Amino acid sequence: MNKRDDRSHTHEPYENPDQCNKESGIDTTKPVYLTQGEINALQKALLFLKFECEETDSLLYAGSPLLNSVMEKVQDVHVFGAYAKDLYSRPNERAEIFMRDKLERSYAEELAPRERTEEQKAEILRCCMYPYPVK
Repeated sequence: MNKRDDRSHTHEPYENPDQCNKESGIDTTKPVYLTQGEINALQKALLFLKFECEETDSLLYAGSPLLNSVMEKVQDVHVFGAYAKDLYSRPNERAEIFMRDKLERSYAEELAPRERTEEQKAEILRCCMYPYPVK
């Protein structure tokens, strides 16, 4: 378990109001140190969310560019990262069938159905399928 520094719960007021927005911005980077076990757990949780969770609400996260970025970074530092990159460079037919089905169910469940072009649907599928390419 990580020990926390008591000082991390308080901070001095910002000298410049823009400093708050800059430090809490979505593109602000922070170093994070994870054990290999934590990396494995994070990767497994994200893959479960994408390719095993039946709930269509999970698509909100399955196609998230931010979570896809986390997956890419975790893969880069994984002890078997080279193997994973090779594995994920090939289409996964089972995962794609699962994802297409989940997306179709999600579209059917919409209370106010949205019109989507085939191009938009393809982009949604591509984001949800990451790290696998679409066949």
